[in-house]
Amino acid sequence: MTQPQPVVYNPFDPAFIANPYPFFKELREKDPCHQITAADGVWLLTRHDDIDVILHDRERFSVDHRNLKRGPEQDLAYDDIAVILFRDPPQHTRWRRLLSQGITPARVTAYQPRLAQLIDEHLDRLADKGEGDFLADVANPIPFLAISELLGMPPQDREQVHAWTCDIVNLTEPIASPEVTRAIIRSRDEMRDYLREVCAHKRAHPGDDVLSNLLGAADGFDEEELISHIILLHVSAPEPTASHLAYGVLALARHPAQADELRADPELDRNAVEEILRYEAPLQITGRYPLEDIKLHGRTIEAGTAIVMSLASANHDPDKWGPTADELDVRRERANEHLSFARGIHTCFGSALARMHGQLTFGRMLRRFPRLELLEEPTWSTLLNRRGPTQLRISVR
Repeated sequence: MTQPQPVVYNPFDPAFIANPYPFFKELREKDPCHQITAADGVWLLTRHDDIDVILHDRERFSVDHRNLKRGPEQDLAYDDIAVILFRDPPQHTRWRRLLSQGITPARVTAYQPRLAQLIDEHLDRLADKGEGDFLADVANPIPFLAISELLGMPPQDREQVHAWTCDIVNLTEPIASPEVTRAIIRSRDEMRDYLREVCAHKRAHPGDDVLSNLLGAADGFDEEELISHIILLHVSAPEPTASHLAYGVLALARHPAQADELRADPELDRNAVEEILRYEAPLQITGRYPLEDIKLHGRTIEAGTAIVMSLASANHDPDKWGPTADELDVRRERANEHLSFARGIHTCFGSALARMHGQLTFGRMLRRFPRLELLEEPTWSTLLNRRGPTQLRISVR
């Protein structure tokens, strides 16, 4: 009798990078709790319900890297990266509350006219050229500029700050080379020194911005905690948002019938953003460390063993989304139940701002450029967590 072939998970396979969803389908069906032996026994989960349960279970699962006992290890002192992304309650609870006092829903909403202005200015330049790389021309510059303006960062230093954050963002990758790790540490330390100077200036000259508000909050962050979280906001907001914008334009260019529906009905703008977030998760994976032995699908995951959860796969699980799970449908009901921003207490802090970027971009582009066309297939990042287009050439003539 022929033995069934084992499922192979290779995220560096060019076919996987171009389209991972057939591979995730096979994993969900045949091996939903998959042990990656090449990654020191890390477990990969691909089904929506398994991941959703773990994301809500803060009693048995931790985000704190100090609870890792088995899994890929970087030469990075995670004790020094004291931010909500890598901490459990009660520390996480306090820090999230403080951030919420600075980045309020009212402040994000008040920024909407300025964000719309930025988008229109960049679309004007794209229109003048007639074609271009949507990432370089629109998707990459706007989210970084938006978070910089909201925080109140000195505009003359944006180029240097952006260079630092391009290194530091690699801490979200589960595997990093020694060279990348050294770049993370170097840029983190240089940016921390710079932000100490910025904080001193803001204390002496406060403005109507998030950083001034956080510095002036009673019972707030100490300075090193605040600096860590300002770095986090620079790292966690712009690049995933840029990927979301690029994914959306790519998906709509590839699905002209869906683009026509959205173009004709502005009432769909909000739901289309949720569906695009479901269809392509800006961040592909998230991780947890079990605090006790866990039984799942007949397997035992030992306490402290890294669990990687594929948000991209969960968002295409037909057990959640039905037989059209792999299709783009801007009218999909309950599209906002995707897991792209995670769930539970670690739901993405910047989700409202990311959604606003999409709501102001996709319909605006389609109605302004009725002949939006993909000029060539995109090039793709080979990063594990941040898979996404690295170049997206379009025509708007």
